[in-house]
Amino acid sequence: MRKINRDFSNSVGGNYESSNGTPRISVFPQDQSHWRIDWFGDIAFPDRSVRRKQPSVFLHLSRLADERFRSDPSVLLHPQCTGPAKLQRRIWVSVGTLALVRIGDIWHKGGLALRPDYELEEFASLQVDPGSTAIVKAGLNLNNEGFLLPISEHPWHIQCTQSYCLMVQLPHDRRLIIPCVELARFYFGSSSGLISRLFLPPLFRDALFSSASLDPYSRRLQIDLADKMSGASAADIGRIAMDPIAARAARIVGNSCLRASTAGLPIYPQARFPFEGKTNLIASGRWLSHGGVPKSTFLVYNLRSCSHPFPFRSLQYTTKGAQPRPKLPNQARSPTEEPRILRSSAPEVKNPALVEKDASSKLAGKTRQVRELARFPDLERKSIWRSMRLMADESATEHVNSGAPTIDSMAVGEPGSGRRVRPVELSVVSAKASGKQEVIPLFLQDTVEDLKQLKGLTVELLTESLEDGWTVPISVLANSDGEVAPELMIDCPEHGLRMRKAAVFAFKRKSEHLCAVVIEANPPHTKIIPTTGQDENEVWLTLRCAAVDFSKAAPSDTLDAPLAELISWVFDEEDPV
Repeated sequence: MRKINRDFSNSVGGNYESSNGTPRISVFPQDQSHWRIDWFGDIAFPDRSVRRKQPSVFLHLSRLADERFRSDPSVLLHPQCTGPAKLQRRIWVSVGTLALVRIGDIWHKGGLALRPDYELEEFASLQVDPGSTAIVKAGLNLNNEGFLLPISEHPWHIQCTQSYCLMVQLPHDRRLIIPCVELARFYFGSSSGLISRLFLPPLFRDALFSSASLDPYSRRLQIDLADKMSGASAADIGRIAMDPIAARAARIVGNSCLRASTAGLPIYPQARFPFEGKTNLIASGRWLSHGGVPKSTFLVYNLRSCSHPFPFRSLQYTTKGAQPRPKLPNQARSPTEEPRILRSSAPEVKNPALVEKDASSKLAGKTRQVRELARFPDLERKSIWRSMRLMADESATEHVNSGAPTIDSMAVGEPGSGRRVRPVELSVVSAKASGKQEVIPLFLQDTVEDLKQLKGLTVELLTESLEDGWTVPISVLANSDGEVAPELMIDCPEHGLRMRKAAVFAFKRKSEHLCAVVIEANPPHTKIIPTTGQDENEVWLTLRCAAVDFSKAAPSDTLDAPLAELISWVFDEEDPV
């Protein structure tokens, strides 16, 4: 294991909410004090008159008593830093809110103020399997040699000694203790939709995805997500779809809740890792003694990073019920198009708060992105993308109804009330990736500008990736060892030798359909390919065809004319302007 040397706290200017998009939570204390999340309690439906669509988790909070935490965060490791544990404030928040909250976080007036590192440790080559892990209760006296979590050093779990943790054996008679709710939050909390469905047993496959197929040669995964499931959870759901161990880990959460409820017991969920094997795990928490031996148990407050690989090399996903990105500007509507139908959207305040009520069935739902550091280094090296409509027809354009009352609150979970509370999906995205989404890659900028001249066509980007929002590495000609043809590599001054990037655009009008692939080069290499739009593997085949064309040094299709002009000619458009 290795201690991570970095600043003790990673707050940004004392206002984490404005820096990473975390919304305010209305049920948190609104006074002048700072409150720390100490522990995750039991699961229940505390008030079905206002919240029937999903259960809630009981958060245990303590008021910070030592104001030195701002200048000396190390005081947060001492039991005296908060008020007495018996005076903890307990509040219910919807399980979908677990996408936002972590043990150890400090909140102020309902907003996230600080996410301290406490003791940040890396556990390298950690072995995860049934022999090295066990589900235990937080109040366990291990072999009658002493409590795993001694109250004298860690009093903040005192009201939740029956809650479950996962114990992982470490060398030299040490151990790692991870609260089970934290384990579920880290591995399945990429969106409020995914984490919520885990707590609503039984968990059926079609609640997460409708179909999934893995190419055994390229290890590319094509997955169609279930209705309203966020693309932010595509990789997590892909692991569930392809790995039975991950699927079992996802089901354990809800099944353990169901067993406790049937037995009339307090509902404390259980959880396990969604894989078996080795991983490098980075966690924030603190060392505790056991049996008089110091630093014997590392209690995890929140997990930060896990290196275990996902069971695919690349992933393409589709979503249902998601709002399309606005079309490219300057697109003209064809005279043959139907007049657009305006859909009203009620105005809302700049930063509506999350409330613990079922959302309205009549208000349009929205997505709220929360930016965090990447959790899984393996995904940083893999392509994950979906199709995105760039030029949509105007049959469902939304406008703001200025005469409607302003919306000042939102709620996660399925809507099911008449209250003026907007449904919201919380999506956790990489802070690194989210900053790139709006910047078109340099080699693609002229092409996108050119496509603005088209009219009377539907244009889709088939390669909206998590990396830059537009392209994917052109790895389709990789062999079974992942080696890529040298012609498809490029020497980049910033990053050295890397794979060239490519974007795939689809153009549709009635039954006519074709694709254009633009490959990173100087000038960009473009290949126009007739397609049907009916085959889910068509984008892969299109990329392969263009890659072969490029590797053989074939001339670009746009050598003598811009792409918009060629596309217009193919679709018998006389005037592309």
